[in-house]
Amino acid sequence: MRLSRTKINNTPYLGVYSVCTDDFCIVPNNILKKEEAVLEKFLQTKIIKTSINDSPLIGVYLLAHRNKVVACKNSIKKYEIDLLEKNGIEVKLIKEEHNALGNLVSFNSNYGFASPILSDKTVSEISSFFDIKIEKKELLSLDILGSILYANDYLFIINPTIDEKDFLAIKKKLKVEGIATTLNYGGLFVGNDIIANKNAVLVGANTSNIEIMKVDDVVLMHDKL
Repeated sequence: MRLSRTKINNTPYLGVYSVCTDDFCIVPNNILKKEEAVLEKFLQTKIIKTSINDSPLIGVYLLAHRNKVVACKNSIKKYEIDLLEKNGIEVKLIKEEHNALGNLVSFNSNYGFASPILSDKTVSEISSFFDIKIEKKELLSLDILGSILYANDYLFIINPTIDEKDFLAIKKKLKVEGIATTLNYGGLFVGNDIIANKNAVLVGANTSNIEIMKVDDVVLMHDKL
């Protein structure tokens, strides 16, 4: 995997404005051409431009895995669903009061974690749709689990204030290498600052050299497997 810094919508918050899998990367309609070119170069997957809920906050509203996405019924428009489905994406709609699913759930093919504020029905529906076991878990006394933990099938990045016991428990269930670090020059909500797939890891443009070296250590561990 390659590793680089970049921006989306001229901000370093890649995970707020995008979701990415091996099959696609969904980005805002108004992404800059030079930003789109970086994503194409590194991620080497289909780039889909749209809004979600008439908003550029793609990564806040959507959960994505392989060729599937989940969104709350009250936070996606019919024309947005049609565009995703036209691009071969299977869309699951759920009824849930808390619609910022990207901030509340983190998972890979092996396991997942969801914020305790989500209903049991919501967690069950997400788990069934993606065919992944997902447990409710509070980390660091925060409900926004998807913002403090980023995970995919190749690595995970977690808020650096995590204790060793929780870190090792998460690593055991996700079954991939990970690192506890900040991104974007001290940002603790690392899920907001990163997107990745099998080809590349992209972090926010403000990520320091020390932070990027820590992420690179995990990339190198994965590449050696």
